[in-house]
Amino acid sequence: MKFSFQSCIIIVFISIIGFVSCKKLDDEPTNEGRITQISRLYISFLDYDPNNSSLKNMMIVDPADTNNLDNIYQYLSPAKGGGPILFDANAKAVFQASITPQDTFIQVIPFANDIYGIPGTSGAIGYRGFTNVRGLAYYTFSQQNSATSATTIPFLLAVTNRGAGSSMLYAVSTPTGKVGSKGGAPIIDKQINLGTIVPTSLTLLNGSNNNDKLVLIGFDREGTTNKSGFAVYANLQQQLINQARDTIVDSDKFKPMMKVYIKGRTQLGPVSYAPNKGLLAVTSGKEVLFFKDPKALFSGTTDKTDVEPDYVVGGANTGLEKPWGVAIDDRANEGKFFYVSDLTNRTISRFPLLNEGDIKPDITAKTYGTLNPNYIFLDGRSTTNF
Repeated sequence: MKFSFQSCIIIVFISIIGFVSCKKLDDEPTNEGRITQISRLYISFLDYDPNNSSLKNMMIVDPADTNNLDNIYQYLSPAKGGGPILFDANAKAVFQASITPQDTFIQVIPFANDIYGIPGTSGAIGYRGFTNVRGLAYYTFSQQNSATSATTIPFLLAVTNRGAGSSMLYAVSTPTGKVGSKGGAPIIDKQINLGTIVPTSLTLLNGSNNNDKLVLIGFDREGTTNKSGFAVYANLQQQLINQARDTIVDSDKFKPMMKVYIKGRTQLGPVSYAPNKGLLAVTSGKEVLFFKDPKALFSGTTDKTDVEPDYVVGGANTGLEKPWGVAIDDRANEGKFFYVSDLTNRTISRFPLLNEGDIKPDITAKTYGTLNPNYIFLDGRSTTNF
């Protein structure tokens, strides 16, 4: 059979198209240097069934800022009841704790591919104190040694609620390097007793530089008194870097520089800190409380009492019954929403960020089967360079 010149050209062209379309990701050009935006919502579900080893209790909604929350990646995490969840871009890993007393592990889930948001195989850091975890934070200390070298030490922080006098703040250095640890003092760099406060949350506030971070611990009770607010600690670097590690610190050696008491509010839940937006949000009862200018609010050395939120989101139109996890999209230009999990309705709701009062979600609240969303975390990056 003979082919014309034109036929040969067509066959070659089709072959090239077929070859290109069948290329695997491994064969594609490197993504190094590619600029992209990220809006990924991490959801930690409190569901756990010892008789169902395939229950997927972590989910990633990616992207979370389009016209729905349907594009999901489900993940089977070994956490026995998903608690606080955190992603850190420098660590390229997700950290997930459990809310149950029986689970003494913090899951460490490295990203197999940060570009496509695909988590890899989970490992765990085990310690007997990791029970009833109420908050996670990631702190990185960096010291310039010379023009060409620097020392960087990352820490995973975890706060636990074990009642007044027994609640602790734990610090674990280089956490991704301690996966597989079964327990023992070498895992923990610091165990700090928090005294009379009963923690509900943990976050880090920006200070004067990247090493200078304020520790903000929410609480719902102080001793036997039902007082709700925040304790602010200023000497994190001193405790983790300048003083001896592998030590237990009494509460009188780690005192808050101040406390902020919230007027007329109880049942404080998780927080979301958005320094670019100048906001801090916390759930309380059936509402989400917003505080403007957290830098000013949490400054000084004198306690502040009867502090009221700058504005509140709550009411029948919100659809919120028992809001719990909250996450603000802190991207300077693209961040337009905040997200809330609801323990009663089993929903994830998204709201316009700058609206307040009895507002409606900007899209219909989302449920994921019978799963119960608990803590959430938003990874929002504007100019990520892979």
